Amino acid sequence: MTNSPMTILFMPDSAYGPTNQCIGLGDVLLRRGHRVVFAAEASWKGKLEALGFEEDLVDLAPPTETAEDDVGEQDAGKFWKDFIRDTASEFRKPTFDQLETFMKPTWQALIEARTTANPN
Repeated sequence: MTNSPMTILFMPDSAYGPTNQCIGLGDVLLRRGHRVVFAAEASWKGKLEALGFEEDLVDLAPPTETAEDDVGEQDAGKFWKDFIRDTASEFRKPTFDQLETFMKPTWQALIEARTTANPN
């Protein structure tokens, strides 16, 4: 095992529970000298960086029209609250049916958003 610093990437769901768990682990890693990066939904902008982490943010939905000063003040997790409201009927389907109608389009959208935001 090497003693050189590592880069650790966290990709939690955009909600406080999963993100807070990663923050706890990330803090331990930071204190041990590692680089900690969060791939997170854009509403987390500045919140993770303030804790000493690097942020690699992605818009999972088109940005809302707000004043420039309000961009960093979005409700962290709002995307998922809206998402659950808008897709609740999808989860009433059998899991196998969700593969084609939910999982495939969801992963495709995540990949497209990431490659559009940073094509490298």
